[in-house]
Amino acid sequence: MQDDLNQSEWALLLEGVLFYGDPHGRWDPLLKALGPETKEVIILGDLADAAKDPAQVETARRALQDVRARGIKWWTISGNHDTETDEICDLLHDEMPGNLLDGKVVQATGMGTAIAGLGGVVRGRVWDGRGPAQVHSPEDMIAASHPSALHRGGLPRRHRSTIFPSDVAKLGLQRADVLVSHEAPSCNRHGFSFIDRLAGDMGAGLIVHGHHHLSYESVLPNGVRVKGLGRAEVWQPSVELSPTQRSLLRAGVDTLRRGSATYDLLKDL
Repeated sequence: MQDDLNQSEWALLLEGVLFYGDPHGRWDPLLKALGPETKEVIILGDLADAAKDPAQVETARRALQDVRARGIKWWTISGNHDTETDEICDLLHDEMPGNLLDGKVVQATGMGTAIAGLGGVVRGRVWDGRGPAQVHSPEDMIAASHPSALHRGGLPRRHRSTIFPSDVAKLGLQRADVLVSHEAPSCNRHGFSFIDRLAGDMGAGLIVHGHHHLSYESVLPNGVRVKGLGRAEVWQPSVELSPTQRSLLRAGVDTLRRGSATYDLLKDL
């Protein structure tokens, strides 16, 4: 019964929001799933395998333009394949930077659900995700790098999809209901507990991640729910609710949010 209640709550909080697992050049499942009820699309990174097939960059560009042309907002986080070539990196960072969710929190339409993005992957030469970091921040890497190693005066291209400890620390100061990441939390055998802690610090109740192309559901020890998505998998939490049930649940969620906001304002007085 508790699972049903939680599923109903997330179906309401994420009403109109569609999540899409790492496309790797596959866009038909997403485009076929879009409907009049779709308001936002959240993509989990790895838009294209650009090094293997450069034509996939243009395919991604056209697909995203199609989503926008339908009046649907979209965001993506960086995946490790999204910095393989200049072309795919430019698509995200130069052509569509406003759609890159890395390090940001956006408010979804409807219930105003806050969705945060932790893009990139763990790379051991920067940080192994567990012990002390070799490099704390992008600024530190730029300062320590030879000019010839920099990409157009900034981070080396590959490391534009690297998770730095400073990225996690900055994001942890913000609040969100949902954390979207490319890397997995600790419930995945290849995951990281710092993602568990980040979700807890932000007050998030749900993590949605990609990267491992594994479709599953889990719950972390701190109570945060996890949804892993497979390659090019479409996911949208949904349950059948009557208009009365939906109205009551919406009122309950609104009450909980107002109570939480009041607590945050008063707890340090």
